[in-house]
Amino acid sequence: MKLISFLSIAISSLVILACSSSKEVTNPLVNDIWVLDFVEGVDYQPEPDSKDRPMIEINSKEKKVTGNTGCNSMNGKVEVEEDQIKFSDLITTKMFCENSIESEFLISLGMVNNYKIEKLKLHLYRDDEELMIFQKVD
Repeated sequence: MKLISFLSIAISSLVILACSSSKEVTNPLVNDIWVLDFVEGVDYQPEPDSKDRPMIEINSKEKKVTGNTGCNSMNGKVEVEEDQIKFSDLITTKMFCENSIESEFLISLGMVNNYKIEKLKLHLYRDDEELMIFQKVD
């Protein structure tokens, strides 16, 4: 009877240890607020009277992305693992804004499949092609 109790406790301990020691493969720096610097090969310069600058906030643990397209609020899903990142199910509010880069912003975000972080900048790529660069803001 003691042997069964001991085995039961040992197995339970191993299960708890295995669950708690899962290795974090996501760069924790990705979980932040990022403002757009570069998209589609062009440095982004917002209009002087623009109140909203395109930005994203990534929460890899909850698999959520929120932000602003420069015109509309947006949210969606994000999957981050090692150096790979994928944005999906992006939805936005539907306000009309003239001279917005919203389309380019959303299309580029949807094509991204990997990233790197250097010098407080988030570089987003499709394979080896750099599509967007964001600057850390908080």
